[in-house]
This record gives sequence, C-alpha cells and structure tokens, in this order.
Amino acid sequence: MMKKKLLFGALLAGGVVVWKKVGQERAEVSLVGKVAIVTGASAGIGEATAHALARAGATVVLVARRAEELARVAGDLERYDRPMMVCVADVTDDGSLVGLVERVVERFGRIDILVNNAGLSMGGPFAEHDARYMRKMVEVNVYGLLRMTQLVVPIMKRQGGGHIVNVSSVAAILPIAGQTAYASTRMAVIAFSNALRRELMGSGVFVSVVLPGWTKTGMMADMDEDKLRESGLINPLVTVDEAVVPAEAIVDVIRYRRRKMVLGGIQIKMGAFFDLFSTHLVDWLLLATLDRDKSVEVLRDLG
Repeated sequence: MMKKKLLFGALLAGGVVVWKKVGQERAEVSLVGKVAIVTGASAGIGEATAHALARAGATVVLVARRAEELARVAGDLERYDRPMMVCVADVTDDGSLVGLVERVVERFGRIDILVNNAGLSMGGPFAEHDARYMRKMVEVNVYGLLRMTQLVVPIMKRQGGGHIVNVSSVAAILPIAGQTAYASTRMAVIAFSNALRRELMGSGVFVSVVLPGWTKTGMMADMDEDKLRESGLINPLVTVDEAVVPAEAIVDVIRYRRRKMVLGGIQIKMGAFFDLFSTHLVDWLLLATLDRDKSVEVLRDLG
C-alpha cells in the first residue's frame, strides 16, 4: 500500500510539473478595453487589483460599500487615462447587485471580467465567535460571490466569453486552528470555482481561483507580526506579501487563463500538497511547528 501511495505521489508530482509547463505556454490574452468589475475595490487587494487591471488597459468598475474610499481609488486611477465607473454597492444586498450589473451593461454594453474579491475575516476560538458577525462573513464571502457571479454569467455567455476570478485564501487549503469559520467560507469558494468551471467549459467563460497568503491589508492591520512569528504562523518559508502580489496574480490568471494560483510561500504549498495524501501527517506537522494556543490567540486580531 505504501509503495502504491509513493508511486501515485510521484506520478501526480510529475503531472503537475508537465501541466504547469503547458500552462506557461498558453497564448497571452490582451486586457485592453476589457470591462472588469472588481468587488471590494475600496482598499487592499481589491484596490491593488483595480490598479493592475487599469495598467493593463482594462476599463475598471470599482465596487464597494464605502463611497469616500471608492472616490479616492477612482482619483488615483485617473493616472492611467482609462474609462472607469464607481458603483457603491453591498454584495449581500440582492437589489444592490442587480442594479449594479444593469448600470454597467447600460454604460459599457458588456462585462468581460468579474473579480469577486470582497471578503470579511475573523479569527480566534471558534466557540467564541460572534454569531451575527459570523453570519455576515458567510453572506459576504459566499452568498455575495455566488449571487454576483450568477448575475454576470448569462451576460458573458450571450456575448461569447468572459472570465470570472474568485479570491479565496490559503486558509482554505491549509486550514489552521483559529481560522475555523473563515477557512470554511474560503473552502466554499474553491468548491464553487471548480464546479462552475466544469459547468461552463466550452461556453467561452473561464473561471479561476486565486489563494492569497498573509497579505498586508486591513485584515492584518491589528495583528502583531512579532507574535505571529512567535506562534510559528510566519517563518522564512511563509511570505507576508504586499497587496500588489495577489493583484498581479489575479491579472496573470486572466492573461493566461490559469485555473488556480496559490501564494503564501513554499511551506503553504507543501502543506497543501501533503494534505492530499495524509491529513494525519499535516496534523502532526502543524502540531510540531505551531504553538497552537499562541496562534489561536494572535488570530483573534484577524479582522
């Protein structure tokens, strides 16, 4: 049995290498003139993604709840001399999303790219999570993403193509104590992306998922990096990225129609790979490398 597992692992690893090589040879897709909706565009990864798309020549539609912050981002995007649109909307409000899609189609006539980036996070002991905030997180991270996509897919199919990028997290593929509820919502994003991609194959609509690791955004604003290192959550094999890193990854998966992009450093990628074969092994490795109590405590400040 062990030999079979090792053989399977070797074949899988070899397949991954070949697949990545093939993926790198795909023709590059131009983003010039593409109409791209970015949710959660008022800060962090969403803001950085808006800049990356505009630099690539796209027409960016900025979506978030905070009007003042959206106006600031829109002002910054003027440097690229590209058309843009600002839409104040709540991804958990159905009427808000329907109106948003209608306004975008009315103004630009099409929707080529949807980046589902809006998200909330929470950490700490699961039993102590605030129930109302936990429900809100599920609504934003899961329902809002599903509903926004549901409204856009028929438009993309009618126009003959499009690309949907869903932002998840490495917490989904290597979930740890202290991120129980948050990791669950991010895993739902991966399952949705995989199922939708298979449903839309041949339609011209592509689906990708990007999994950022630790990223310097508002979610980490209240976290103490020294305590993160003491707990073992951050080490030389785990990266702490600026928001531009996942933003460029989002543009990359659109340019080359990649299915998935995992960030966060080699330890994250190795842990997720090993978890495919032995959850027990990963449990042991996490127990050996993390101070569970310290990590759960420092993750209280994830927000």
